[in-house]
Amino acid sequence: MERKKRGRLFESGMKQRNLPSIKLRKGAGEMIKDRFSERLSKMLSSDDWMILQDKYEPEENLKFESLFSLSNGYLGIRGSHEEGTKITLPYLYINGVFDKSETFMRELATLPNWLGIKLYVEKELIGIEDCEILDFSRALDMKHALLAKRVLLRDKQGRETLIEGIRFVSRANVHRMGIKLYVTPMNYSGIIEVESIIDGTIINFYDAPRFKVKHTYMKANEKLDENGAYIEVATRDNHLHVGTGCHIKAYKDGKDILKNRMFSAFGEQAVEFSDFDVVEGETVEIVKYVSMYTERDVAKYALHTNVKEEVDNFIYTGFEEELAAHKAVYRDMWEKADIRIEGDFELDRAIRFNIFHLMSTGNERDDRVNVGAKLLSGEEYGGHAFWDTELFMLPFFSYVFPKTARNLETYRYRLLDAARANAEKNGYQGAQYPWESADDGTEQCPDWTIEPDGTCYRCYVAVYEHHVTAAVAYGVYDYVKITKDWNFLFNKGAEILTETARFWASRCQYVAEKDRYEINQVTGPDEWHEPVNNNLYTNYLAKWNLRYVISLIDILKKDHTEEYHKLIEKTGLTQEEIIKWQDVQEKMYLPRKEGTSLLEQFEGYFELENVVIEKYDENDWPIRPEALKNRRARETQIIKQADVVMLLHLMGEEFDEETKKLNYAYYEKRTLHGSSLSPSIYAIMGLKVGDNSKAYRYLRRAAFIDLLNLQKNTREGIHAANTGGVWQTVVFGFAGVAIGEDGILSIRPNMPKEWENLTFRIHYVDSWLEIRISADNSALVKVLEGDHITVRINGETVEV
Repeated sequence: MERKKRGRLFESGMKQRNLPSIKLRKGAGEMIKDRFSERLSKMLSSDDWMILQDKYEPEENLKFESLFSLSNGYLGIRGSHEEGTKITLPYLYINGVFDKSETFMRELATLPNWLGIKLYVEKELIGIEDCEILDFSRALDMKHALLAKRVLLRDKQGRETLIEGIRFVSRANVHRMGIKLYVTPMNYSGIIEVESIIDGTIINFYDAPRFKVKHTYMKANEKLDENGAYIEVATRDNHLHVGTGCHIKAYKDGKDILKNRMFSAFGEQAVEFSDFDVVEGETVEIVKYVSMYTERDVAKYALHTNVKEEVDNFIYTGFEEELAAHKAVYRDMWEKADIRIEGDFELDRAIRFNIFHLMSTGNERDDRVNVGAKLLSGEEYGGHAFWDTELFMLPFFSYVFPKTARNLETYRYRLLDAARANAEKNGYQGAQYPWESADDGTEQCPDWTIEPDGTCYRCYVAVYEHHVTAAVAYGVYDYVKITKDWNFLFNKGAEILTETARFWASRCQYVAEKDRYEINQVTGPDEWHEPVNNNLYTNYLAKWNLRYVISLIDILKKDHTEEYHKLIEKTGLTQEEIIKWQDVQEKMYLPRKEGTSLLEQFEGYFELENVVIEKYDENDWPIRPEALKNRRARETQIIKQADVVMLLHLMGEEFDEETKKLNYAYYEKRTLHGSSLSPSIYAIMGLKVGDNSKAYRYLRRAAFIDLLNLQKNTREGIHAANTGGVWQTVVFGFAGVAIGEDGILSIRPNMPKEWENLTFRIHYVDSWLEIRISADNSALVKVLEGDHITVRINGETVEV
């Protein structure tokens, strides 16, 4: 079943379109930053770090608001225009601030938007929808994590105003955000009036009349101090307070020239009015200093004081100095995270775009939050964590930002008691993790879905799609496999693994006449067949979870007695349970076609109508078979996304080469890739089994899915799991990075003909490595920090 929320269908399958080039330059040899004045261009990066919007089209607003979102792990704000537009979803989220109110689930609450800066000349708004646009450019600078703009506007009186500027949300001090605008009257002198706005009226589902909801109520709308503005709101359910404050200044020749400051509280909008004199051709700098805190950070009585002090310190530090500190953090982040592909400029930059949004959202400071399925860039999925985190995003963080990865794992441990309660509520033992997780660990997947016409139908995703619990268990294993964080494994991880194993043992049914255990009425990764009996992916991972924790407990008992006794004390685990688990995992039913190596996606799958994909478009993307015009996909062998192939990806070491090749070929012909999670997995497995024909195109599809709005839903936010899948495709697929059963890092490249070389960096054990791969599939490994290590390159073991 597709993920649904309030009648919106997610991840709809689409026929692949041509992948047009992203426009890079105005003319031959001209860089994107050449579109901006010298004062801005010297702040900006080269084209391989820039995403350009070169014209204003109102119907494209929501797409670019997602693409141009900025996040610092603490909060995220969409790329809306400061003066406001008719088509907009001007959302700001702080990760961890959830609310339910009248909705079906707890979702990230849209909080007061501080972007507002309106400029007027003789009461005429200088805005892109209020004036004639003579020049327009906006660009996301991924290297520096800032958004730049340049607009030249002519109002109805013929006055022309040039506005350039940048905005950023500081990664150095996550409670600080800033905007600097350079305003130049081109053919007039006079007075420009300014409104600096904090808008508390913004609501979730701003443009969806049926689903609109206000998750906050006003607690204060007042001056920040002698000047400035401050709004404090609280969530409606838990009354969690959030404070937002700002102070605006205007400089000319280094002097603040703002006059006639006046604060007004207009309902839920805080507006500070001021004005300044302008002279034709002379530039004025407008700077807006902003800070936000929540009751999760400081006591509610101290919110206003902390926001004020943060703004004061920001002003004292200065915009440029704070921006420099912010850039320094991103310089360090990019040293770890960047992937450099030579010979394939557009794909190189598109991959960087995906990495930028993923790493910007990960939080290295707070282990109470996760990474939502739309990051912090849009409202769909409510900011919830799915299985996507462990299987698609966690590997990136484990290899590149292990501290953030540990936080993501600790988030699951913090919510272990909620998972226990969820299992008990559903009649099971142990811990059953929710399909959708927010801040308190309760199930947030709605029981009902509302169609656009107002009709409702029952949503069974949380009832049947239990493989998220296996994903959480696998995430513990994979994180430790990469980072060697034994302390986490022997303590928090062992407890998670024990309770998830206990869940699977209770979830299985023993069939005496066949002497086997089954898991019935379940949905696997392929949501077009719901529910089924004995989904292979689910059964196999349940078996693995049980087998792995049995061996882990044996290690703890022998070599880590203190941790073993703590585990027994916390979980009440008995030897009788372990014996039962051993029996369950040994007798778990794993369907396959008798007498062959062909794995059966679920019991009875091969009895369905054998429809295959026979036609592909010019980009080798599958065209929906004619047979599906007259019957539902669930009645055929056509599937939505990687299911058996996902299993082969995760558990490849447990299958021989013949099995992997046979099953990849079988299911690849039957997968329509109706989910953004699918292309990267088929790319990786295609390379592993020697079918390189589509891997490069799969990677392009994944890398450009949001930049080119290939699924027509970029407006809802960036596809988070896909960003992690893109990284995995490059590193695990084309670079062939893996960790063998012996724990040795292996590199077996399979470079596409389009690439001249590939360079990236990863953490492994206690070392930081740079890996450079050439077109001939040779690899050079350099230890940047740490001890020498043993690696295996193209099958040859070497010391680095």
